[in-house]
Amino acid sequence: MSAALPANAQVANVTATNARAFVGTWVFSMSNPAGSQQTVRIWEEDGALKASVQVEKFPPTGVTGMVKDGDMLVLSVSHEARPGLLENGQPIWALISLTLEGETMHIAQMLERSQTIKRGTGKRQPG
Repeated sequence: MSAALPANAQVANVTATNARAFVGTWVFSMSNPAGSQQTVRIWEEDGALKASVQVEKFPPTGVTGMVKDGDMLVLSVSHEARPGLLENGQPIWALISLTLEGETMHIAQMLERSQTIKRGTGKRQPG
């Protein structure tokens, strides 16, 4: 992934208004690796949308970029994210697409050095 956005970057086309349906805490059952769980949290802070990604019991990682394209919200996590995403002790980037189908959110995730797209479905958590 080339030019990464700083952790506090905001993309002009993503607003709390046009992405309101995505706001909340979503827990995903992932098909790859089978049985794993991932949490995506999206919230509004000072008029801007923020997000984090949490894999299993690891600490949440702040999203470094966000773009809305039609009905899809795309999140990116760069090498500069803190805490960063790691694979075998090495920092990796991630690109995550989120789409809604009724009350279910679908996730498709591509990780640096991975040859598969990891997918899952999730529900918004209460509260």
